Amino acid sequence: MTRASFDAVVTRLAESPTTFSERELLEPSHWSLGEDARLREDLRFRETPWGRWMLAEDLVVNDAIYRWLHAERRSSVALDAALKRAGEVFGRRCVFCADDPRFVLRHDEVHLAASELSRQPVVEDNVGDLEKYRTHLPLHSLKAAAASEPAGEWGKRAQDQVIETLGWVRVSLPERRLNDRMFIAAIEGHSMDDGKSGLVDGGYAVFELWPSGTKQNLSVLVRGAFSDPETGNYAVKKYVADQRDEEGRHNKVSLVSLNPNKERFPNIELQPEDDDDITVVAKVVQALSTEDYERRPKAKRHVGRRNLTGDEQATRLGRRVASFFDGTAPEADDEDTTATESTGWQTRLVCLDVAAGGMQLEAGPLDGLPNFVKKLRVVGSEWDAVVLAANAKTRPTRAPVRPGTGPWRWEAVGFEEEQDLGVDRLALDALATTTPLVFRVDADGVGQHTKSTTLSLGQAYRLLLPPGVCDDLGVALDDGWRIWSLDLAAPLSPTTRQRLTSLGLDVGEAWPRLEWALAPAAVWRTNARGDSYPVFQAGTELLVNVSGAAVDDSDEAMLFLHGPAGTERLPLSANGLVSLGTPAAGRWACALLHSRTSVGATTLLFDVADGALDAVTAACSTVAHSGLASLEAAAPPGWPVTLRWRVVAAYEELLATLYGDEDGTVPVDDVASIIEARAARTRLADLIVDFGELGRRVLPHDGRASLKQVREQLTALWQQRSGLVQSRKGAWLQLRKPWFEPVTELFGYGLEEATLLADVEAPHDLTAWGLTVDERMMGSITRSPSRVLVLTTDLDAVLRDHRTWIDSACSEAKVRDAIITDGARWTTHRKGSQQLKQQVWSLDHAIGLGSIDEMLGDLAEGL
Repeated sequence: MTRASFDAVVTRLAESPTTFSERELLEPSHWSLGEDARLREDLRFRETPWGRWMLAEDLVVNDAIYRWLHAERRSSVALDAALKRAGEVFGRRCVFCADDPRFVLRHDEVHLAASELSRQPVVEDNVGDLEKYRTHLPLHSLKAAAASEPAGEWGKRAQDQVIETLGWVRVSLPERRLNDRMFIAAIEGHSMDDGKSGLVDGGYAVFELWPSGTKQNLSVLVRGAFSDPETGNYAVKKYVADQRDEEGRHNKVSLVSLNPNKERFPNIELQPEDDDDITVVAKVVQALSTEDYERRPKAKRHVGRRNLTGDEQATRLGRRVASFFDGTAPEADDEDTTATESTGWQTRLVCLDVAAGGMQLEAGPLDGLPNFVKKLRVVGSEWDAVVLAANAKTRPTRAPVRPGTGPWRWEAVGFEEEQDLGVDRLALDALATTTPLVFRVDADGVGQHTKSTTLSLGQAYRLLLPPGVCDDLGVALDDGWRIWSLDLAAPLSPTTRQRLTSLGLDVGEAWPRLEWALAPAAVWRTNARGDSYPVFQAGTELLVNVSGAAVDDSDEAMLFLHGPAGTERLPLSANGLVSLGTPAAGRWACALLHSRTSVGATTLLFDVADGALDAVTAACSTVAHSGLASLEAAAPPGWPVTLRWRVVAAYEELLATLYGDEDGTVPVDDVASIIEARAARTRLADLIVDFGELGRRVLPHDGRASLKQVREQLTALWQQRSGLVQSRKGAWLQLRKPWFEPVTELFGYGLEEATLLADVEAPHDLTAWGLTVDERMMGSITRSPSRVLVLTTDLDAVLRDHRTWIDSACSEAKVRDAIITDGARWTTHRKGSQQLKQQVWSLDHAIGLGSIDEMLGDLAEGL
């Protein structure tokens, strides 16, 4: 490609104030003609950091404009003015790159992107007379409290305010002309936030001084002269009064809160004589959206650093509490929040472990679902499931789902043709079937679906792998899907990190954990979105356990406690238990924040209440008349019941979490087959039925077979697999699963995974595995080493020449006895014994001669 062929491109760039994409520059003159030209081939061109192209001698002005707008607290500037200023400052021709995500180029004006702007307006001190009340309105210092008396925002306890004019704000009210009675004020509080009015905490609204006429059913700014007859206290409310009597007086006046949460934001009822003590100052013209006024840039932060000042975090946590408990809208840049439309009326995808059902669809609480709906059916492609509507109304309810069967929709059983029940809102689109699905496991052991491809150290995950993706990982599910459980609490091995990379997943920094410790909750409840939170009895000292908060010399970690009493900062110097004291009754947030933004924020939301313990007044029962598979359980409707399988004291396997039905029974039918399968292959175990605050029941299982059963099973096993054992003598790993594991299980042993003395050269194809035995002692099951299983191809030579090697294997396993076998012939050896003549049992002879009981007496344990 000749240099001259790019001359027209040089001319085009030299005449433009902005950069171009390579396609825009080369498509007309080169690519459309089939020429494979690239701008990187010519030193006259340079690529910007955002992938567009400019002349190498020019200067990109984006960073300078960004600094100037922040310094001057403006949100936009004319492009030609900015380029002229930059040219004078830098002495070079400057251009603007429009693909910079910090900006939006609109009508030859450079605007900061919405993500770069705060909610605070640009306040101008000096505006011309032609702009006042035409394009600009005054901003007054009063905060129009969307108040509630119980919260101390209204009434005699509320503070008086002195109003000042802070300056002028450029506003745009489509289809409405400004006038000199209008002004702007900030909204404080949540009582007028109904999701429609726009009167949200921290937002702004335009008011118009009250002229005259009826106030009935209008949102107004009122002043209550409760403490100072001159200034009073200001609040925004909907004014509702009854008809005046013959004397022209109201008998009832209400200042109505629009927020539907009347428990927290009740209406203010005034006596007739109180009507004279309030003054309607102005009516609400319009709540301002962030698009209606010019906004200031967000405060500049150090890249990668989080501001841990008390004021900023107090504001953020206040919004977080309101968003969680009252359903108010969170800020777009708030950490650890959910979307505003996130309610109980949606379907969420969660992932439990395989024993508990794997992938599940979760919906609820469905507040407002009609009582005549008794069952809900969730339908996918070639799959459906049914849940009780009563359970879904009061709490999050789950239904197991097969991967790859979406999209999913819900129906009210018996009322499928009803269009206004709202169940259409529960529809969920199908998931990707070519990439892994990532679920982060929460404190309750539930995997919550996340779209992030970066995993955090210190967290646990479940990965759902589609067919054909890493078929050697995890546990198999239906239709070729697999589930891989992954705990990142420890440093990752290079192999695990490589596997994650092959799946398109990264591993980021540690995500600190914040967990409740020592003091249990009196009760757990759910908010409108279905998120659970604990309620503690007032007067209880609360403690949290902090882990994973690594703090270097240049870093800082802080624990914030925010609630009705204010915001407290608790510095952290190390991980461990931290006392939160005895918080007063109210709603609280405890947040663990790190000074580096790359370290995720962790927040616990909780409630403290008087009489919280009174909420737990329920009973439960458990019985299994004919073995564990016949389990019957009873619990209050909606009460969570967790089933666990415990083989040894240190390990409990989660089988399922069920919930009490309307009639008080627990639906265990779907778990019976899982319990029966566990019991069939386990000699000793416990089934634990955990009712949470109501206690737990332990049902012991003793699956030890009788001598007759062992004799029959061993005979049948030898008849089926004797040919395999004799043909593969010496191939011990191949014979482990089909032969040695079932035989040693019949003998009463567990076979350990690792071989003994693997690093010592063994003659005659010798290898050894440890044998363990489970015993119930003092109500708990313990597992201890019992014997060593020595495998060889020449039983006689081993007994004659290699007793020292067998003794070493016994010492390694910390036992005294060994069982020696080639698969068909069996004998025993005691550590240190020099006796050459041992009883050798041949399975063929023992079965044929009927002496198998004597063989079992020599080799088996616990029969």
